[in-house]
Amino acid sequence: MRRTHLLAVMLFILIIIGCGPRGIRYTATLNNLQCTSNRSVAVAILDERPYILNREKDPSYVGIMRGGYGNPFHTSTESGAPLADDMLTTVTDSLRARGFTVMPVKTSTPDSRKSVMAKFSASGADRLFLMDLKEWQSDYLPRAFTPERSNLFLNVEVAVFDRNQKMIEKNNLREELTLPSGWPESTVPDAYQRIIRQLIDDSRVCRALR
Repeated sequence: MRRTHLLAVMLFILIIIGCGPRGIRYTATLNNLQCTSNRSVAVAILDERPYILNREKDPSYVGIMRGGYGNPFHTSTESGAPLADDMLTTVTDSLRARGFTVMPVKTSTPDSRKSVMAKFSASGADRLFLMDLKEWQSDYLPRAFTPERSNLFLNVEVAVFDRNQKMIEKNNLREELTLPSGWPESTVPDAYQRIIRQLIDDSRVCRALR
């Protein structure tokens, strides 16, 4: 019975991998944010994950799904867009839903904080909400020869600047989350939305945005 179960799990994994890695959804509108305002804010996401900066991985990379023996397969955003672009859409749409006038500032991998500041200045916005990704990836091992394991590793820095480019507030979230049982495309989006909500609704960050 045990052998039959293992073979079934391995066959399922091979089918999934054979069909190509399944993407994880990183776009959402968080309508239940507590932070509200009609202030104008520019939003920028910098992807400074080391394996993105050195071009070891594509900017759409979001984690690993492992086979039955632990062999890793890369997973990407469901949209196929860079993770920073999907996160920009989420933060932009969510702040707009809460009354903010939002000006998205699109970035690419070579961009630095200095270039983001130049774009912020050109936008004419009252505030800049800058999210800096130092680490973000999930790691999923399905149940086969070992117990199921699902984690999300993140290190995200959020900073709010005024129109004179003076930093008003800063917050950092560094965690290693254990996710519920299930494939990452089902479990990661809930954790992602919870983290974005936590970063924006932080009392000091929200006060700075207002």
